[in-house]
Amino acid sequence: MGKSTWQPLASARLERTCGTAGRRTALDNEGHVRMKKLHLVGIGLITACLLLTASCAQAPQASQQSASQASSQSAAQEPETVDEGVNTQITVSYGGNHAGNAGYFLSKGDSVAVISPSALPSQEQVDAVVAGLKGWGYAPVEGKHVTQQDRTLADCVEDLTWALQDPTVKAVFCVRGGYGASEVMDAMQLDLIARASKPVIGYSDITTLHSAWTRAGLPSVHASMSAAFDDFPQECAEAERRMLAGETPAYTCKGSGFDKQGKAEGVLIGGKLSTFTSVLGTAWDCTQTDQPYILFLEDVGEDVQHVHRYIAILKHLGVLDRAFGIVFGEWTEVPTDMDDYDGSSRGGTFASTNEMIARQYLAGLDCPVAFGFPAGHGDNNYPLLMGATAQLDVADGGFTISWSPGE
Repeated sequence: MGKSTWQPLASARLERTCGTAGRRTALDNEGHVRMKKLHLVGIGLITACLLLTASCAQAPQASQQSASQASSQSAAQEPETVDEGVNTQITVSYGGNHAGNAGYFLSKGDSVAVISPSALPSQEQVDAVVAGLKGWGYAPVEGKHVTQQDRTLADCVEDLTWALQDPTVKAVFCVRGGYGASEVMDAMQLDLIARASKPVIGYSDITTLHSAWTRAGLPSVHASMSAAFDDFPQECAEAERRMLAGETPAYTCKGSGFDKQGKAEGVLIGGKLSTFTSVLGTAWDCTQTDQPYILFLEDVGEDVQHVHRYIAILKHLGVLDRAFGIVFGEWTEVPTDMDDYDGSSRGGTFASTNEMIARQYLAGLDCPVAFGFPAGHGDNNYPLLMGATAQLDVADGGFTISWSPGE
């Protein structure tokens, strides 16, 4: 007989033996047991409530601590970066020189196409460009697909084709860079660009278009896009405004200590290093020319190893050797972690991107080289007239960049 059957039988036997008094005693005992059980249950409930209250009070603190730890870990994971060439001392002067014929550049009241053949811009960026161009005296016209969220590659091609073919449009102003211009150029023809004969303005991913314009025999303006109208240094904005009208400046910059002295004259080509490297061998490769050229290069977010790799490509393809002069611009957001190529096996750790270039590439170059021209992805981005004949003069302590009148 199991235990669960035995207990009721024992209680019944007890009641028969003790009679009424026994039953009363048994009931009293049973009631006492119940009271003890209820007391214990009550204590348990109180304890549980106290524990729950304490847990709730600690939860926000734990949550805050977890959030703080996560934030600290995230900050620790973000790579440390530095900028080079962004604070180069520069003097800008104007001698009334104008590049090209007067009809190629802009006049007051001209219509300017506002498009983005690279990444999709925000409405705020487009609005800034529209307002800024109006402030400079032009009539901006937005491309049909410039802010279309679901736009396709064909839409981007359509906007650029419209900007080139519309006879009322006198220039093409790109809102932003990013990525995608090379795909758009795959669908374009150089003769269309040449026939349109109108300048394009932009930089970064727009380096692809600058190369195509140079290949088509046309000048283009390497300059800030929507940022030109958003808390931009006044001197940079003024230089860009004048260059859109065809007025070319002369830049005098303080030397970097890495410069290689000499003088050169040639068509100015280049732009964002990683993008420029990708145009080599294409139909719009501006290095495929018999004309002397001066090469300008800058980039953002690339570490020393990547910059070395890109310049090595230029060296192997003969782009560096054919250059009559080279100007390195800003290297911005450069990770300080040099990864697998820190210079320790090349004579000592590299102190900077420019030092790496000077040590690894200057010895084999037979042309003047300047470092630190303030153009690129930093706060200062002085405009450059690409595809036009420029002069580079690198002397002891500084260098100058200027353009030939009438170019």
